[in-house]
Amino acid sequence: MLDILMNPTQEVLIGLMFLAAFRIYLEIVGFKLTQLPLSKMMSNRSSLESVERFHRMGLFFSIGHILLFAPQLLMS
Repeated sequence: MLDILMNPTQEVLIGLMFLAAFRIYLEIVGFKLTQLPLSKMMSNRSSLESVERFHRMGLFFSIGHILLFAPQLLMS
């Protein structure tokens, strides 16, 4: 499993690119990620602000993944 993450194949990169694009799409259409069941469970243990920070960090990771790996996919 670790080998796949360290040396991802093109199929893995395309799958992760799709998930990152879907995450950004959810942000654009205004989907409330804090209303998901997992987010509600997280908000019971911590504040709503920390849950929002968690989702914002996921958005940043998605944008970073696209910026870092899209050129590699386009060149291959």
